[in-house]
Amino acid sequence: MGRVYFRNDSWYMDYVFEGKRVRTKVGGSKKAAEDALRVVEGEIVQKKYSPARFSHGRPFAEVADKYWEIRGSKLSRSYKYMIRELRVRFGKRPIGTISPVDIERFYNEVAERASNSTANRHLVFLGSIFNRAIEWGDYHGRNPCSSVKKRREPEERTRFLTQDEMTSLFRECHPRLYPVVVCALTTGMRSQEILGLRWENVNLEQGLIRVTKTKNGKARHVPIGNRLGGVLEALGPKGEGSVFNLPYIMRRRYFEKAMKAAGITEFRFHDLRHTFASWYVMRTNDLAALREILGHCSFKLTLRYAHLSKGHMASNLAAFESAIPGEGGVIIPSGGPKMALA
Repeated sequence: MGRVYFRNDSWYMDYVFEGKRVRTKVGGSKKAAEDALRVVEGEIVQKKYSPARFSHGRPFAEVADKYWEIRGSKLSRSYKYMIRELRVRFGKRPIGTISPVDIERFYNEVAERASNSTANRHLVFLGSIFNRAIEWGDYHGRNPCSSVKKRREPEERTRFLTQDEMTSLFRECHPRLYPVVVCALTTGMRSQEILGLRWENVNLEQGLIRVTKTKNGKARHVPIGNRLGGVLEALGPKGEGSVFNLPYIMRRRYFEKAMKAAGITEFRFHDLRHTFASWYVMRTNDLAALREILGHCSFKLTLRYAHLSKGHMASNLAAFESAIPGEGGVIIPSGGPKMALA
């Protein structure tokens, strides 16, 4: 039976492993030491215990900071808030003392105050931190996030603007917001991609934007239409620097004000991306091209817009009917009247 004790401003856990007494420093929290001891004793019983996991465990905050230093530049603003929240929750604890139970408690709290989708994003992000810690030698053992089961998420909505709503939005946009909205509605680019766009990646002669700061880390090319081309010509062009020069907080304030003035409800800035995708499919029926423009890794993401394609289901039905014998889908029974297929 192990125990915890306090010495020299720190809490320790004291236990026996393979006949040897082990004393391990945990930190400044008695609860953290008690939780760590429960994890150790449980893993010893299950024969899953690794001494290295606890003897070389760095505080979670240090590992999280290292993760952000190496990978943070590739992540969106929302992850910055996530990592702050995780540091508050687990920061002082050695990473090896964080158990699946600790993570599930945190996960449940996020789901209750926010949503299943938000909780799942927190879980995946935390799991990524643990995976990198394993690769970098800062954590030993199985990723504790893998033991936490994700909750089911509702299907993602595809709210998009009508033509009248787009007209109203353009009319109410602040002059600094208008170019950003035009870019979003004519390219389907994400907010982070738009606000991070630099003149070095805009080629007006070729009519292309090279998007480098993407969600999946893969660069892609987006065509520049006439309306956006005119907007970019009015803004510059310049050899380098930010294209729109609009801080995120100002974009958010201007957009919320424009939405209210235009009388548009239940609509987020990200829904401008859905608006582009929805109208593109309705006008072109080209899902493959849309996937390239949006930068979807999986075609499954693009298929959410398939129901808007006028020719999509009709062409599939025509292909199906071509396999049925009888002209025009009509069968003429021997000695009887014509019967149309139901």
